[in-house]
Amino acid sequence: LDDLVGRNLLDFIVADRHQRVINQTAERRKGLSSHYEIDIVSLGRRKKTLLVSVSPRFDAQKNYCGAFGAAVDITETKRLQELESRAQRLETAGQIAGQVAHNFNNKLAPMLAYPELIREQLPTDTSGIKYLDAIEGSAQRIADLSQQLLTLSRRGHYNQEILNLNNIVRHVVRDMGELPDLLVIETNLANDLMNIKGGVAQLHRVIMNLVVNARDAVRDVGKISIRTENYYVDDTTICYGRIPRGEFAKITISDTGCGIPDEVVQKIFDPFFTTKSTDKKRGSGLGLSVVDAVIKDHNGYIDLSTSIGAGTTFYLYFPITRAAITERETEEIPHGEETVLIVDDDEIQREVSARLLTTLGYRVTVCDSGRKAIELLQKKKFDILILDMIMPSDLDGTETFRQALQIRSDQKAIIVSGFSPIRRHLAKRAL
Repeated sequence: LDDLVGRNLLDFIVADRHQRVINQTAERRKGLSSHYEIDIVSLGRRKKTLLVSVSPRFDAQKNYCGAFGAAVDITETKRLQELESRAQRLETAGQIAGQVAHNFNNKLAPMLAYPELIREQLPTDTSGIKYLDAIEGSAQRIADLSQQLLTLSRRGHYNQEILNLNNIVRHVVRDMGELPDLLVIETNLANDLMNIKGGVAQLHRVIMNLVVNARDAVRDVGKISIRTENYYVDDTTICYGRIPRGEFAKITISDTGCGIPDEVVQKIFDPFFTTKSTDKKRGSGLGLSVVDAVIKDHNGYIDLSTSIGAGTTFYLYFPITRAAITERETEEIPHGEETVLIVDDDEIQREVSARLLTTLGYRVTVCDSGRKAIELLQKKKFDILILDMIMPSDLDGTETFRQALQIRSDQKAIIVSGFSPIRRHLAKRAL
């Protein structure tokens, strides 16, 4: 308390709120009480939000002589309210993103598949191949954006495998390519780092996004540090929630860049929020929201510390597993001669799928509805069916498969959909 004696209230209040306090003081001189929120900086240099209730005080001659009241620290309440609001925003944005991505994928199929088919039919010295390469490259970038949208919507699905984060960090550093002379990426990887369970491609995207953001922050002049370690958490509160007690593999990614302002920190994980607005490099606003979504998919946690002019550090926590990594055999694209019936109400999807499978040697028949598929199955035997899950104007993939099983009890099928939760639910019903 001795440290507060003789200090002016404005010494503690955030600068852009000074005028508000001055205005409230003027109102109290008129005999009016006030209730408002104010941001202050404590003696420990921590920012806090107070709910203030103040009433005027008058002497016997009814002259204003001061004020009295109370201030309640609502910093934690505000933080929890913001977390709840942020979760609602993410859910809404995710629903929209998922639908957009699903439509993207349907239209992207020929752009991704046809260039390779065309290339195989052209002489290698054809000048037009460079245009195919350009189309293919653009389509792949759109596909990457679509995958980010699917991840954001929580509809993206991927194989979970036992992996070590050190290997992903090494690949990310390698993929950064040749660096400018004044930029250094320093790694400190624990030799005994425990394994985790997750998706390699998704975690690569997470770490790459954070490293790219760090590079933007230092503007190619400075240092980026990546550290991995085994870490025991004892039920800790962080900026964006709480980490329960347990063992985690922890990644720390630090930069010596410009830091993140307080007003931006609370928004950085919001979908489509970006501070990269220059003509040369405008961000999609999906990078950190995808990072957040992927980490949640892995039952992990993210935290950060930042200081203007002194850089930013992100901390990632992933639950460990004691299972060992198994060696993976190199997968080859299978060829065959079996009969395949493709059922899809989208003409482009039917044509692309049929061309690719025919190229691999399969004997392919297509139809555009579940009802037509059932009629074909009554006349002809197919080794396998490839069914679109969602066909709004006709039998969906599940019902088509159910009726197919009534014709042939051992009929095999692959049911395809971009909406993985729906697919899993209905496929269980079909079986």
